[in-house]
Amino acid sequence: MSKVKVCKTCGVPKRVGRGHLWNADGTMVQRQDHDHRMILFDSDGIDDLFKNIESLIGIPIENIVIESKARATEAYIAHLVKGPKGALARLIGIERVITTIVEQGRLLGYGDIRVTEFSWADAFMYCEITDPYSLPLFCGDLRGALQAIRKLEGQITYEEIGPNKYRIKDFQADDVTAFENRLLPASLPRKPGDIAYHRCPGCNAPLEISGFAWDFDKGTITQKGSGIRYAVFGSAGMQVVLDELEKELGDTIPATIVEAQRMHAAKTMNPRWKDVGQSDIRNWLAVQGLGNLVKLEQKDSGYDVLVQNPAIPLLLVGTMAALFEFITDKKAAVEWSVADDGDLSVSVTEA
Repeated sequence: MSKVKVCKTCGVPKRVGRGHLWNADGTMVQRQDHDHRMILFDSDGIDDLFKNIESLIGIPIENIVIESKARATEAYIAHLVKGPKGALARLIGIERVITTIVEQGRLLGYGDIRVTEFSWADAFMYCEITDPYSLPLFCGDLRGALQAIRKLEGQITYEEIGPNKYRIKDFQADDVTAFENRLLPASLPRKPGDIAYHRCPGCNAPLEISGFAWDFDKGTITQKGSGIRYAVFGSAGMQVVLDELEKELGDTIPATIVEAQRMHAAKTMNPRWKDVGQSDIRNWLAVQGLGNLVKLEQKDSGYDVLVQNPAIPLLLVGTMAALFEFITDKKAAVEWSVADDGDLSVSVTEA
C-alpha cells in the first residue's frame, strides 16, 4: 500500500488518530461523520464468537452474518455516495474507489487485501485476503460496498487457497435470495459524560492507542502486551448482524450470544484484571469506544453495572460475566436490560 503517515509522537497512523474522535461520553466516532460510531475491538474474538454461537445452537450462521453485514455496509456507503458523490465515484472510476477501500481496510486491521481481477462491464471482482479480521464480516463488507456503488444485487463465494488465505469472488447474481433490506439501527441521542483521556500532544488520540502495533503489509493491529489482534470498525454493522440472528433464529438468541461471548472472553483475560478498579475498566471501555461505565457497584454475591451509550450491549454483558468468573473463580449468572434511552443495566451474581 502507499506509504502510511504516522504520528511522530505516539506512532499511531494519522488517519486513525486524527481521523477519529474519542469523546467524553465513552464513544469513538469518525471525525467527518460524528453519527458513525466506531469501536476498537478484539477481532480475534469475532469469528470465535460466531463459532461459539453455532456450537450452542447446532446450525450454521455464516450466510446470515454475510447477508446482514452486506446490507448494513450497503446502507452506510449508499448514504456516503448519494447524489453527486455517487456520480463522482462512478466518474473517477470504480477501481480508484476500490483501491481506497482496500487501503483503508488494511489501516483498520482487516487483513492483507489484494484485488486480483475486476470488471465493471461484467460486474465481478476477485480479491485475495490473508488473515481477515473476520472472514464472514469481510465478505459482507465487500459485497455491500460494491452493491452500493454498482447498484446491482451481488453474491459472494470464497475458497481457501492457503493457510488463512482466501480467494473471494463478488459477482452479479439476479437470482440471489436476500433478506429484507433493513436500515441501520436508529442512533439514540448520546448522554454526556466526563471521561478524561491522556492524549497524545501530536494527534490527540488517547495515549493507550500507542500500545498497539500496526503492520501495514499484513493489515493487522496487535495489542503489544497481550498479542491479541484488534480491528477498528463500525459498531452499527455488528449490531445489525446480531439483530438479524435474533430475527431469523428466535428470541433465545440474545442469551446465546451472551454465552458465546463469555466463552471467548474467558480465554483472553489478562492476570492484571485481578487488580483493576472501576476507573481502569471505565477508561478501557471508553478507549475502545464501547460506552461510559457510570456505575460498578459491588454487592454480596456480585455487582451491578450501568453503562451509558453502550456499543453492542450483548457482547459487553458476556465480557462482564467472564470478568466476574475470572476474578472470583465462580460461575456467573447475568441479567440485563437495555432501556429506551439506550442505558445498559447488568446484574452479575454467582450462579
